Amino acid sequence: MQIANDPVFHRADLAQYFVDYIKSPDASSGLFLAAPRRTGKTTFIKEDLMPLLRDQGATVIYADLWEDKAINPSQVIVNAIRAAMSANEGLITRTAKGAGLTKFKVAGFEVDLAAIGAHDGISLARALESFALATRKAIVMVIDEAQHAQTSEEGRQTLFALKAARDAMKGAGSPGFRLVATGSNSSKLATLVNAKDQAFYMAPLEDLELLGMDYLAWVLQMSALRQKPTLSALRQGFEMCCHRPEPLRAVLRELGRVRSDAAVAPDALDARFLALMRQNLQAARDSFLQGVHGMAALDACVLRRMALLGKDFTPFDAAALAHYRQLLEADGSTPELPTQSSVQSALLRLQKEGLVWNAGRGVWLIEDTQHSEWIRASLSAQT
Repeated sequence: MQIANDPVFHRADLAQYFVDYIKSPDASSGLFLAAPRRTGKTTFIKEDLMPLLRDQGATVIYADLWEDKAINPSQVIVNAIRAAMSANEGLITRTAKGAGLTKFKVAGFEVDLAAIGAHDGISLARALESFALATRKAIVMVIDEAQHAQTSEEGRQTLFALKAARDAMKGAGSPGFRLVATGSNSSKLATLVNAKDQAFYMAPLEDLELLGMDYLAWVLQMSALRQKPTLSALRQGFEMCCHRPEPLRAVLRELGRVRSDAAVAPDALDARFLALMRQNLQAARDSFLQGVHGMAALDACVLRRMALLGKDFTPFDAAALAHYRQLLEADGSTPELPTQSSVQSALLRLQKEGLVWNAGRGVWLIEDTQHSEWIRASLSAQT
């Protein structure tokens, strides 16, 4: 059986813009790209940016820190580097034998590359520098969902190791090193660049341009629908679903399941498409909010406060504890004042459910910005 892959919308001009920037001195501190979840960020990185970087002579090493959240982020990065070295085994072996390399360590993890040659006790910076010199290619390390590195001390230390690699490869004669880090929203990535004690303090942070009208025109061109909504209606629907391709494609598939031999007027077809989009989004919203209502009371209140305050959320101070009690009372309860211990337990339960993210040092954020919007809207409707 032959299984066809989904067609890919390529963004060649945007990829060229970022490659030109990555090659420039302005990107020496790294490049941090933010885009909401499920808006095409990873597809762009894998299908457009990384291939173009390779075409222009770079060795690209890719690590997705969300591929398996059970694995320490540091280990994910090390595994990606090890795989890249293994793919260049011949060059690494020749270089390693000349230097007597056997293995290297980073952030508490020992990476034994005896078969392909790495140095006993060599730093990650030295290992990457040797790799670049052996291949005579610049190295671009792409870390998807890089904010997840903050969830472990080893992950944080690995970012410092990558900074050391960047610094070590700035000199003349080195092919060079660049870090491209992506994340699901600016607030999360900002935790990596806004504090002086972070490895990539003051690195540039950009919001990745969302898919636009050229993408929607391509969707209509690729669609097998006998009758298609207008581009204007598609734009309205795309804005409703926050520029996320998946719900847009789902509604178009549903529209295609409506069987009718009679032609439908364009206005009527557009209205049907937009009605289906509203229904699907409302169903997703209702399902999520129903889940919030079914939580333990304090868990729901912590999540609501987080949605209201965003990056200004504080979990444990007196104002926070009073706010939780206010929210609990609004739900019809008259509880005792929540404690720091009970709030900490609530945060850990929310984290286990994948609803919130802990950046360390008291910084907590809701994982999905769409969830924040739905919670805020429901609270506004109650007032």
